[in-house]
Parts: sequence; structure tokens; C-alpha cells
Amino acid sequence: MLLLALTALLAGPAAAGDDVPADGRYALPGSGFTLAAPGWHMSRWSDWDFKGRSADGSVFATAWSSSFQLTIDETVARALSSEWKRGLEESEGATEVTVGEVRVENVSGHPRARATLSFTSGSGIKGVCHAAAFSTEGLTAQLYTITAATMADRGAAQLDRLLAGVEITRPPAPIGGTSTLTTPNGKVELPAGWRAPLTGEGAEVSALFGRTGAADAKACVPAIFARVGGEADLLLACPEASLPPVIDEYSFADESTLFAQRLFGAAAAKLRPPEAVARGEESAVLLHANDGLWVGGFPVATGMQVVWASGVASRDAELGTAVRAVLTGFTVAPEAEADRSFAVMLMHRLTYNRTHPTVLVPGLLLAALAAFLVRMILRSSVGTAEPDAHDAH
Repeated sequence: MLLLALTALLAGPAAAGDDVPADGRYALPGSGFTLAAPGWHMSRWSDWDFKGRSADGSVFATAWSSSFQLTIDETVARALSSEWKRGLEESEGATEVTVGEVRVENVSGHPRARATLSFTSGSGIKGVCHAAAFSTEGLTAQLYTITAATMADRGAAQLDRLLAGVEITRPPAPIGGTSTLTTPNGKVELPAGWRAPLTGEGAEVSALFGRTGAADAKACVPAIFARVGGEADLLLACPEASLPPVIDEYSFADESTLFAQRLFGAAAAKLRPPEAVARGEESAVLLHANDGLWVGGFPVATGMQVVWASGVASRDAELGTAVRAVLTGFTVAPEAEADRSFAVMLMHRLTYNRTHPTVLVPGLLLAALAAFLVRMILRSSVGTAEPDAHDAH
């Protein structure tokens, strides 16, 4: 594809197709913007993307969008440049791809990532790619130009003109710096990078639910970590109805086993050993299901508050860290606090910790009282015995 594009660029201009809009404005409603490219030769145009060549045939352009709205900063700009590099190598067959300048510019209060990449086509033609990315509602719009290295300035100028003519039809939604995950059982401040899904991301987020083992995803509250390339890590906070256990150092082994069995059935036996995550005087259970999937839980009034996290295997450690942070930082609503009355704790300690003072002291007192009563009964029995007839004489 890249070889054909560069060969065509060097060959000269091409005629525009019959279906080109009269005003040269290509609406991409699926991507949330309209591209103004009057006089350009269009080779592909859909609700989501555009491909074409400039009027003089010297510059090739591609416009599209990827899922999820990124917060564009220096880190994301560098990640995008790596993604563009990968795309040139894998999709376009380019070699010797080198990322040059990467920057973030502000346009009317909205950040925009820019990068310049140089490459060699399969036939040895040197080329330059000028790329940009900006946010629309729930999406990351991207646009780049490709031209021969000898026309690099022309490619940069054409990208500037295309960007200047972009009309965003679905403006990006505001994304706050800190996001709170709020559930019926309470709330927690999400770790850095995690946020609530935007309205425009609903379908993509729902498609991620299948990565987890959540039995009823509709009852769960989601959060995402949007990634470059149209990917996202998923976190789900889900209720699990059960008898709320007391999970501490004495009951952890049994209760973590039961928790795993409820979630994974017979497959629970193949899981890695559970991890205890401190929550005050009690613990949460954290299970590492496989690379890219973690699940944890702790007791609430109606059973367990369960937290799932899923993503690609290469981010496994990050997912585990995120679940630990949620488990430790989750603030349970007063009405959702698990019952920790004296009777509940006494039954727990009679089962798992019989040396606890709550069990031991009353037990010793009862034992002493029983011994005292037995002794009194025995003494009373001896003292009230009838005298022998021989003793009367």
C-alpha cells in the first residue's frame, strides 16, 4: 500500500472521482468530525475514515478515529507516535521508521498531538509522515499525510491546512483529573489514569465485560483506563449476594477458598494462592485468575463487594496494583457496613479463634461456675444424708 501511494505521489496528480462532495467537505459522523479537502482526489470515504491525494498528487492523506477518548498530553503523544510507527511498519510495510519531533499544541483550548516520522518504503523510496491526533466525543481522531522525503515541507503544509479546516461535530467530553467510582455499597477514588466511561464509549465498554467473570455485569459499575490504539483496561465493581463472612487471619484460608469457588466453580482449584489485602482489622481477598485478570472482594451488608480488573497480559502487574488500591481505599457506606455485632463475632471466634478473650474468658468463667455448682451440689448431698441407725446408739 505504501509503495503504491509513494509511486502515485511521484507520478503526478490524479483526477477526482465523481462522488466527491461539491464543496470538498467529507463528513465523518462516526468519527465526530468533518474534513475539508477541496480539490483532493478521494480513494476511500466512509462515516469513519477518509483516504485521498492532494490536487497536485504530491501528498497522500488518511483520516480516521480509534475507540475511547484519550487525555492528550506529552505521554500520550509519545505513545501515539509509537502507534503510528507500528502502523507504518505493519499496515504499510515501511522499514527504517524513525520517530522525529513529537509535541503537544493547544488549539482553542483543546490539546492536539503532533509527530513527524521518516521511513523507507519496500522499494527503497524515502518518505515522511506528518501525523496529528485530537479528541472528539468518546473517540481519538487521527490524521496524517505521507509524501516523498523530497517533498517533506509540502506534506507538513498540507496537514496544517487539513487540520485548520477540520470541523468537530461531536465535541470531546470533559475528563476530570480525579474520578470517583460510586456504587450502592460505597465509593473509592480511582487510581491515576482510571476514569468513569463517557457516554459515547458505552458500547465499547460493554464489549469488554466478557473479559471478566462477572455473573451479572448489568449490576456492576465500570471504570476504564483508555489506551492508545483503541484499547482500554476495565475495572468492574459488582455486588455478590451471600452471607457476609468475617475475614481475618484465622478465617482467611477457608473464606478465600469459598469466595474463589463461588466465582470460578471447579476451576478455583487451579488458581494461584490468594492474597490477603488489609482492610482495618479484617482483610479483603485478592485472586490472580490469570495474566490480565484479577478479582478481589470484601464483606458488606448484603454479601461481598467484588472488584474485577481485566486488560492485556503485558499490563498484568498494573491491573493487580489497581485492584489492591480499590480494595484498600474503598469507603463503605454506613448502611452497607457488614454486621459485626457481638453475636456475629462470637460465632466467628467459636469457629475460628477459640482462644480469643471473647470466647476464652466467658468459657473459663462458665467452667469455674460449673465446677463451683458441682462442688456445692456434692457438699449438699453429703450434708443432708440420713444418720445410720447404729450411730444413734
